[in-house]
Amino acid sequence: MDGTTIWNIGAEGGYFVADDLAVKLGLGYGDNSNSPGFFSYKGGAKYYIKGVVPVQVDLNGISSKIFDNYNPLFLGIQGGYAWFVADNIAVEPGLRYDFGLNDDAEASEGVAFNIGFSLYF
Repeated sequence: MDGTTIWNIGAEGGYFVADDLAVKLGLGYGDNSNSPGFFSYKGGAKYYIKGVVPVQVDLNGISSKIFDNYNPLFLGIQGGYAWFVADNIAVEPGLRYDFGLNDDAEASEGVAFNIGFSLYF
């Protein structure tokens, strides 16, 4: 261990513009004990196939002064399953891939497993 502490916090929100189709926006902030903090952002769309298979496409990135203005930009695709534990609450495990769209993003491309929690109003 090198004694580095890294943390991130963020939130996403969406609005259903049609049955099973939502537009989404997200913002976040993170920090690393060895460098300045960074802001993250995301905008895209999510479609629920048969109401339980979410597929998402988004543009996402980071704005930071880390390493002389490190600002990667990605095109993300994501798919998974929505397990509804109540009428308006779902747990959504899934797989995600981010395609790098600029030089800063090339080293960070890859597959990620994630678990999301959704609350519907």
